[in-house]
Amino acid sequence: MPVTRLLIHQPFSIDRFHFFPPGELDLRALRPVPNKTLENEIARGNNQLDEQTLREICSSATGFDVEVLESNVLIVFLYQMNWHDFLSVHDHNDDIELIKLLSSKAEKALDIIRFNFCRLDLSDTLPGLAGSFLGSEEYLGAMLYTPEHHESYLIAGAAVECSIVIKGLGLEIDSPPTTQMPTPELGEVSLIASHGLSLLTDAMTASNETTKFIRLMTLLEFLASPDEYQIWKKLKGQIACHSANTKAEYLNISKRLKYFSSLVENGIQRGLRTLIVHHGKFLADIHPSQDDRKALFLEIQDYVSCVLQDMINNSTLTWQEYISRREFLKEKLGVS
Repeated sequence: MPVTRLLIHQPFSIDRFHFFPPGELDLRALRPVPNKTLENEIARGNNQLDEQTLREICSSATGFDVEVLESNVLIVFLYQMNWHDFLSVHDHNDDIELIKLLSSKAEKALDIIRFNFCRLDLSDTLPGLAGSFLGSEEYLGAMLYTPEHHESYLIAGAAVECSIVIKGLGLEIDSPPTTQMPTPELGEVSLIASHGLSLLTDAMTASNETTKFIRLMTLLEFLASPDEYQIWKKLKGQIACHSANTKAEYLNISKRLKYFSSLVENGIQRGLRTLIVHHGKFLADIHPSQDDRKALFLEIQDYVSCVLQDMINNSTLTWQEYISRREFLKEKLGVS
């Protein structure tokens, strides 16, 4: 799959996902089967288009072809699929569903890249979606190779659900990410970390700062208590214990986390989420200074990153074992 807004200079891997710079792979050696185009079918006088021909025309109409793949960074990975079913399908909508599935899998690797290299206050450097290519807009594409037949098939379609990142030039990586990718087979905490990384991506790609903040609060709540809903008062310590080095730091972070949610001072509500959700405020109404909002997002990113990195480092634990680890961290800080 291609990915736009990403520049790399050498191949690297994140678990089973392999990234290659543009032109690194000889894609034509994989014998890609060209899709039929509407122009060619009209030129041939073919006015009775069968379902398979329409399926191919829908993919070719997106502009996705081998040349596009050769000019973009590529994400390559194995996926077990039923080739008989794939070749028997004649509905382009089934291709779109397959592209969405493949993109969601490759996004797990891009989540690691965003976690390592991107900032909540700087959407300019966010890479595109897995499957995106220059000028693709709502389209995503993939090339599927079958070793058995030594052939490849190109599919593309309107697989973007809602929005794409267009601000800035994207991300250039000089060295590969070092963070281990959390995978299901590692354990319970690994699954939680994986979903947390996806929620962080959702926050980074939010269409405005207010939505970004609300998504971050959802992420913090999930990282604190992924199994059940708890009131924020009980959750603050589950986040603060990962970032604090002293009891004083723990108490200060807990106070900040309270301000992010609901904080009443002299009978006046100051809490950010309460003001946004229940009072109809925008984040810029509460913090008019852009520098203040940037600092706020970087502060929250630090809290989130500390929790996620600790979860990744302890990904083989069960959730109950991880709860015990948090109690241990609090004991070290002299809090309960």
